[in-house]
Amino acid sequence: MTPEETVRRIEEAKSWMVIKNVEADPEYKELLDVCLDQVAEQTGGLMGAAMMRQAFIFVTSPGNVTPFHMDPELNFLLQIRGEKRMSLFDPSDRSVVSAEGMELFPGKHRNLPYTDAFEAKATQQHIKPGEGIFVPLFAPHWVQNGNEVSVSFSITWHTEASQRLVKLSYMNAGLRRLGFPQADAGEHPLWDRAKVAAYDVLRPAYDTVRRLVGDRRKAIAIFFGRKTQVVAG
Repeated sequence: MTPEETVRRIEEAKSWMVIKNVEADPEYKELLDVCLDQVAEQTGGLMGAAMMRQAFIFVTSPGNVTPFHMDPELNFLLQIRGEKRMSLFDPSDRSVVSAEGMELFPGKHRNLPYTDAFEAKATQQHIKPGEGIFVPLFAPHWVQNGNEVSVSFSITWHTEASQRLVKLSYMNAGLRRLGFPQADAGEHPLWDRAKVAAYDVLRPAYDTVRRLVGDRRKAIAIFFGRKTQVVAG
């Protein structure tokens, strides 16, 4: 369906739509900045400077389920219309998602394996219009809509600390695919810093190769070997 048809038939379409780059609109950018600046003020700067600010609007059908996944950014999900229930998990709980499962890799899908047994470990939150949920970096979660059409405003951002963790995650995934087992972030701080520094050197080179070959899979094969498997997202 076209975006127009999706919105027009959203009540019975059993579908969803996301409007990206909302921050390009001056009024939405103002809303985004007001929300994040207020949080920064109320937390006494503990969350750090909010960088790479983005906003999204999600329109979803009644009963729609967003599968179990994690996101490589900090996120506020603000409910505008309808209701949602979110099951949110501790990103450090390796009985829910393994260290390898939490790592990022170019082309890797964000969805994660899920079983009903996980639910006993979830923090379950129910939000109505005017309410919101903070989703920490890499925190696995899944979401189910209520019985009405849902409209949500999602605000994402990074801090210097979150950017370092994302870079480390990419490096751990790459090294693991080369046959080197990796520890969780924080277990070896000096080694973590070295890997982040290596990412800062290697990422521009990877981006250049990708532009030259014109294909993500080929670029990954050049960097990690042709046996590397990539799941397109």
